[in-house]
Amino acid sequence: MRTQLLITLSALLACGAAAAQTQLPTIEVRAGTNESVMVPCAKPGAITDKDVERVLSIDDPRTTRSMRRQFISAVSDACKAGAPHILITRSGSSLSWKKLQ
Repeated sequence: MRTQLLITLSALLACGAAAAQTQLPTIEVRAGTNESVMVPCAKPGAITDKDVERVLSIDDPRTTRSMRRQFISAVSDACKAGAPHILITRSGSSLSWKKLQ
């Protein structure tokens, strides 16, 4: 029984270490403009409203809050997917992203 527990714990530690190595430190986010921003995967909420407005070319500051939430969600998803560069597209009041090569 102890041997099985030891093997299981060793396997979990090895998987955790492998997963930690694949975590990206930052990703580059573009939105079809010449503007881009580097966002830390560990803290995507650190992105400022001004950066979101600049990258997404937001003219109406009333939309910044909802666009920022979706921006952070897209960055989090991209970080989990291991995408170092993404393109965010805006369709009305929603955002989607795809991995850039």
